Amino acid sequence: MYQPMDLAAQIESHHLIGCGASGVLFAYKLRKHLSDSEFVIYEKNHDVGGTWLENRYPVCACDIPSHAYQYNWAPNPEWNQFYSGSEELWQYFKRVAHDFNIMTNVRLRHRVSGAEWIETDARWRLSIVKDDGCLITDEGEFLIDASGVLNNWKWPKIHGLHNFKGTLIHSAQWDDSYDFTDKDIAVIGGGSSAVQIVPSLQPQVKSMKSFIRSPAWISDNYATKDAGSDGRNFQYSETQKQNFRENPDFYLQYRKDIEYELNSRFKFIIKGSKDQSEAVKVTTEDMRKRLAAKPHLIRQLVPSFAFGCRRPTPGNGYLEALASDNVDAVFDPIVTITPGGIQTTANVEHKFDAIVCATGFDISFKPRFPLFGHGGENLQDRWTRETPKSYMSLMVAGFPNYFTSLGPHSPVGHGSLIPAIEVIADYVLAVLQKVQRQRIRAVEVKQEAVNEFTQHTDEFMKRTAWSDGCSSWFKNGSVDGPVVAIWPGSRLTWFEALREPRFEDFEYTYETANRFQYFGNGFTQREIEGQDLTWYLDQADI
Repeated sequence: MYQPMDLAAQIESHHLIGCGASGVLFAYKLRKHLSDSEFVIYEKNHDVGGTWLENRYPVCACDIPSHAYQYNWAPNPEWNQFYSGSEELWQYFKRVAHDFNIMTNVRLRHRVSGAEWIETDARWRLSIVKDDGCLITDEGEFLIDASGVLNNWKWPKIHGLHNFKGTLIHSAQWDDSYDFTDKDIAVIGGGSSAVQIVPSLQPQVKSMKSFIRSPAWISDNYATKDAGSDGRNFQYSETQKQNFRENPDFYLQYRKDIEYELNSRFKFIIKGSKDQSEAVKVTTEDMRKRLAAKPHLIRQLVPSFAFGCRRPTPGNGYLEALASDNVDAVFDPIVTITPGGIQTTANVEHKFDAIVCATGFDISFKPRFPLFGHGGENLQDRWTRETPKSYMSLMVAGFPNYFTSLGPHSPVGHGSLIPAIEVIADYVLAVLQKVQRQRIRAVEVKQEAVNEFTQHTDEFMKRTAWSDGCSSWFKNGSVDGPVVAIWPGSRLTWFEALREPRFEDFEYTYETANRFQYFGNGFTQREIEGQDLTWYLDQADI
């Protein structure tokens, strides 16, 4: 006998990979808004928190204001600083996971090592390695990859790296036990991690050499109108926090003011715009002033490419540290790492006690494990052969019932990512709710939709600073390759585009031979349970 039209046919099983900011968010949304379903989150680390659990180098902090870097449904009036450090950010996500009872669905120290789409069963089969080395398998209808975009750290590809006899440290695998006092050290890298590490270590060390491959725009912090003087960080007073707690309307307006500034900064990314020219002028002048003690560095550190080609890096104290007496900036390319230090193309060997690699993450977007879709194709292989292509950063053709959070072409260069991933979760939920209502067995994005989205994105990028001639992780480390990481438009266009799914862009496989069988037995659950049968009269458009 058919069930009522609005009653789910069976319990659906969802598997999530990763319990950082995206994983916690998806867990909250799934539990709150999706009935007749169950889910489990596989997390490789010993605790939740993702990148803020892992990255603990000195003064590691987010360059987005704290009050903009939080879930809209879990506001935190207790932030201690305008720009919070990794410890406080980790504590926030951990507290949310516990407060909303998400931990009951999390399997810590479980690393997904493989995933395969089982065509006959329309299910994903996962291979998982536990911390003790034990291999287990699990199956479910839907797979959500919430492992993040800047989470898979890597050593730099430098010849002889592990021949070094001193202390070798990566910024994402920090060694708190090492004492840098009066040591001769090297810092490799000129990105956001190095920008924070260099000024934090400079006062401690005997000498430092900062190996920089390419320049970057060192700008004011984001939302500087609400920050401290010169865009600097500051501590919130207990009076301010009490005001946030006791006056929710005031607190909401404060958050909206910060978000407004983040959303109003996009125009500078357009080539030839007035905002682009002004950003270049103001930032160049500021960088020159900060490098006044070593003016010869200006030519090498102030970029010639467009402002925003690489993500502008807030860095109070960084340029001043490079201009200090005990720090030298080295621009000669590294040839090899020797047992005693670093040899460059200038045929000079620099000797060090320690080398810090602030060299970032694997940003190829390839899954960290074999992921087999239709016909046994491995997404790792596809995205090795060709530029990664997604649909709205969320779905991949040939991989049914599979969603990604912050895949290729997401707004990773557009201010706070937390509101952006909330939109992702709502979008995926809308798809899952349709799947439940209409008894859909599998949903997959059409290849032509991916092709047209990619075509539009590539054309849009020609207008932007991101496509200018610089080496950027937005282009997977290339200088002139396609822009892979970034959404084609402002944050606001992201919110609008993902407000509701374009269901016409998907292919569906139904549980039954007739797609309308979900009409059921001719009755709704409302009728059978004797609920209000005139609810629609309460929905007049007044």
